[in-house]
Amino acid sequence: MKKHTLAAAFMTIFGLCAGSASAADGTISITGAITGTTCTISGGTGAAPGSGANFPVVLNTVQTTSLASAGQTAGAKQYFIHVGGASCPEGTQVAVLYEATSPAINPATGNLKNLASATPATNVEVQIVDGAVNTPMDLRTGNTATTATVSGGVASMPFYARYIATGGGAGQGLVSTNVQYTVTFP
Repeated sequence: MKKHTLAAAFMTIFGLCAGSASAADGTISITGAITGTTCTISGGTGAAPGSGANFPVVLNTVQTTSLASAGQTAGAKQYFIHVGGASCPEGTQVAVLYEATSPAINPATGNLKNLASATPATNVEVQIVDGAVNTPMDLRTGNTATTATVSGGVASMPFYARYIATGGGAGQGLVSTNVQYTVTFP
């Protein structure tokens, strides 16, 4: 009988200790919303809505002298991401989030790595600029670009892609990269 009482006492003590070790220190409250808004997404280098959410941006060819030292930029090409359509309500707030998990994002610089497989240019990356505020975007942070409002059936968000020299002057060759994006409704 003493053995059973002693065992029960140990179990009670250890049970109480285990319970107090798992006490909470705080609470994180998570909220969100799911929207029924069905806006059409398109893009391109023109100011009018393009043909789809996947689109190319072809940078102009520049000389190596334009990118002679690290940090120099050249060849900025404007493009737009348009959000709108008949089922996208006027006044809808939209923004673009460049996905920080995109494989081409350089984790050291926040720019896009040059992925050209044949004769790649050296010491060069592609930088994305938020055209609404003319500020380079650090793509590794997962921050959204400037918010726009649907007006007249569309919200057009301007951006620039440009070359940036990294690690010294750029060497001649090809540049190719890509980035994934999501339209958010902040």
